[in-house]
Amino acid sequence: MLMNAPAILNEILQALKDLYQKGEEHIIYINKIPLTEEDRLAILDVLGEGQVKIRLESKTQPAEWRETGVYGVWIGVFFDRDNKPILETIEITTFPRMASSQREDIEESIRLLEERLKVLLQRDA
Repeated sequence: MLMNAPAILNEILQALKDLYQKGEEHIIYINKIPLTEEDRLAILDVLGEGQVKIRLESKTQPAEWRETGVYGVWIGVFFDRDNKPILETIEITTFPRMASSQREDIEESIRLLEERLKVLLQRDA
């Protein structure tokens, strides 16, 4: 029996319109909403399968995102250390925010690349 699938799909539709018209991103924390198995299957069936899968290989909090067949809609799953799902999301965005490079990671990479370049130049001198 469907309970919340139509409401979630309508929320996704509105969020997709907002992304297109205003550039606004939206996240639905899907495991925080009561869903029947029929709801889950209906949502997955309507959204379909996309072509892109992203996997974050982290020892503390691995995650993966799957593009759906609806461009701009991604399904994300965050796992615990035992690889059990702890958070499920539907992200309406051009690219999942947590899968993209974070500002502090880029800052760290600048320092790392500067150091590696310095070592290379010293070795070549």
